[in-house]
Amino acid sequence: MNRRISKSFKTIFKSLYPNFNESEIENSEEYFFFILSNYPDKSEIIQLKALFFIFSFKVRTLIISDQNISNLINKLQSSNVETLRKLGFSITALFGLSTARSLSGEGSVYKYLDYPVYKNSKIKKRENSIPKNLEVAVIGSGAGGGIAANLLNQKYEVGIFDKGHFPNGETNNETFGYHNFYETNAIQQTRGYKVQLLAGMGIGGGTSINWTTSLRTPDNILSEWDALTQQNNHFNSDSFNKSLDYICQNLNVDETNNKIPQKEIKLAQGLELNKTSYKIIPRNTKNNDCLESGFSTFGHSDDTINSSYKSWFSKDKFNEENIYSNTHVRSLSISNGKATHVNVEHNGQSYSVAVEKVILASGSLNTPKILLNSGYKNKHLGQHLKLHPVSGVAGKFSELQNPWAGSMQGIYSDDHLFRKDNYGYLLEGLPMHPSLFFPFFPNNQDNFGDFISSYNYWSGSIVLTSDTSSGSIINKNPQHLWKYNLNNFDHENLLHGIESLVKANFLAGAEEIMVATSPTMHWKRESNEDIESFIGKVRKVRNEPFRILLGSAHQMGTARIHPNPSEGVVDLNGKVHGLENVYITDSSTFPRCSGVNPMITIQAMSHFLASKI
Repeated sequence: MNRRISKSFKTIFKSLYPNFNESEIENSEEYFFFILSNYPDKSEIIQLKALFFIFSFKVRTLIISDQNISNLINKLQSSNVETLRKLGFSITALFGLSTARSLSGEGSVYKYLDYPVYKNSKIKKRENSIPKNLEVAVIGSGAGGGIAANLLNQKYEVGIFDKGHFPNGETNNETFGYHNFYETNAIQQTRGYKVQLLAGMGIGGGTSINWTTSLRTPDNILSEWDALTQQNNHFNSDSFNKSLDYICQNLNVDETNNKIPQKEIKLAQGLELNKTSYKIIPRNTKNNDCLESGFSTFGHSDDTINSSYKSWFSKDKFNEENIYSNTHVRSLSISNGKATHVNVEHNGQSYSVAVEKVILASGSLNTPKILLNSGYKNKHLGQHLKLHPVSGVAGKFSELQNPWAGSMQGIYSDDHLFRKDNYGYLLEGLPMHPSLFFPFFPNNQDNFGDFISSYNYWSGSIVLTSDTSSGSIINKNPQHLWKYNLNNFDHENLLHGIESLVKANFLAGAEEIMVATSPTMHWKRESNEDIESFIGKVRKVRNEPFRILLGSAHQMGTARIHPNPSEGVVDLNGKVHGLENVYITDSSTFPRCSGVNPMITIQAMSHFLASKI
């Protein structure tokens, strides 16, 4: 079957990317097969494989010539039949990814771009012997685990368990970074609306690879958390705000650590012309030296970035012999309402570590899985998944943009954060490395050589939606999966934000504008199409799966906090209902989405909860 899939891949690939030579096609095909082999949801791959198998037979040419393949894909993407739309969506996204990523580290498309190329680096594993017992096991070393370990280490013997690596201190390429410092090689998507899930994996978790955007939790959100948990001034309180202050001070969060990068100057101009205010994004860095950090998101962990590791449990603050990297926590042993052991896997060996207390801080995608594997039951566990779904707009300008360079994000606008019923969206700049640009903005209609050579003149921006929609876990082994559907309320907010970005790019003088829909919506100034007519088409995009390309770097709410066990998983102190010594201190505790990039909120919540243990 693989031989026939290979035949179809090459036929379709040559049609979409006629400029690539045979070695570049083989390079892309190798990564395509890597995706097929490693994509977490195997059922989603079956239909694609079946299509490629059928497509490989010669009789296909009687119906579809090679010259009409791109038109066929466009028709699939535009179809009113969801299954056909999914196939068109998958082909364009996976082929785009296969051009930009490579197991060798150099994507096939790189040779056609003015883009920095870095060879694959190495990971040096740090080996510590797994202990027989600990007073406190902190599971996860990211935003939720780091500060908890720091605080509890002052009173207890603490060990930190994380399935990922330490940052390697190298400037890593995209593929190496995604494969070594992100969950599931950064290729997992939800069922339903196919939201791409980006979640950090490694010592420091997401704080070692995120975009250093450091926004405080808005008071409106904290007040709603109080309402949802039936409290008065519990979260919107002096106590929680002191936790926010503590985190921001220790991470040196400040907007003076940032400036508007070249890739976002046009966005800033366009927002102003559209009468939309914007602000400089505060960052958690040592100073403003870390401005050319376009590659820090691939595991570099620049010394000037105040990650969880650097801030809370570096070797001057924590005994590194008690950090157990490359160690996968599978479950807890629970007896008589108490966790007695943490069951881990390290270098292919299984261990059972006796514990007195457990702090779960593995993030909203992993914390529920550990509890479910432990036999713990609560109807809210693994439910209420919030994603802050994002989609994007790209504008092409006559001036060089270098869409990956500079600080990861320079500006944001919160004018519409509370657009309706305390929900809305943020507008933010987008660092567009090739494996974000080409899968999210595929262009199968223009001459590919011209399009690919224009890469450095494109500037990206995103709509970050504060979602009322919810997802839930599909608890299948060995890889747990998630489903998520976007409701009409959130879809309307998302489209409103996209419209704002289209207008901003137009007013800033963009020669072309692309919207991350399927198929890509593409406006050109030279076409004389009225911009209002184009915006009208954007407004008509239906809320159906595979109409808009969506991503998520923020997962929240899957073990939400509530004093009543019939309404939540943990109590107001973060203790898991029904378990006397298990606590959760990560974003899964959020009663609703944070509305803004959640790194500061997660660490403040962890500080707020861990201070009571």
